[in-house]
Amino acid sequence: MYPTVIGFYGRSDSGKTSIIIKLIKRLTKEGYKVATIKNCNKKIGIDTEGKDTWKHSQAGAKLVVFSSISETDFIIKRTMKTNDIIAGISELGFYDIVLVEGAADPSIPKIKIGTIPERKNTIGHYHNSFDEIYRIIKSKIDKNSGEPKISVMVNEKNIPLTEFPAEIIQNSIISMVKSLKGVNKINGVRIYIKKQ
Repeated sequence: MYPTVIGFYGRSDSGKTSIIIKLIKRLTKEGYKVATIKNCNKKIGIDTEGKDTWKHSQAGAKLVVFSSISETDFIIKRTMKTNDIIAGISELGFYDIVLVEGAADPSIPKIKIGTIPERKNTIGHYHNSFDEIYRIIKSKIDKNSGEPKISVMVNEKNIPLTEFPAEIIQNSIISMVKSLKGVNKINGVRIYIKKQ
């Protein structure tokens, strides 16, 4: 199942991070699994020159993973669209919601904070009412829960699907997989095809 995705946008120091932190605390307290994305329009990275991970990428690695006793960090040496990042998050585990700070992607439902021109797909405005924003987000999660979802990637590119083709592809694959020996219950299906 694809997570609910809600973005936040506003000028610098408008309170986006504070609102998202408050949402994370409340949603996790209520048992939801939360993932976050922080978008930045500056040319910065966490891969510091001179460090071993930097040396790996300089040698040509397109994916560098740093693992320690406290965390694991994946460094992908290319820019990615938000929808592709969300697809990657879904591959790593199940999350009820992904909160996107600095959302500009027009396909993502988003909440406007402060005095900034309104972006496409704005579903709410924050006016010092955290409970109002929380209700919007909660209703989106509840609406999305239980809805089967499908994502298709071709040549490492996420292909957006409307409801009709998504339903046809999903139902066809589930019907075929159900007929296989040893398949009792289907929570998800992952198929990878490499054309020779």
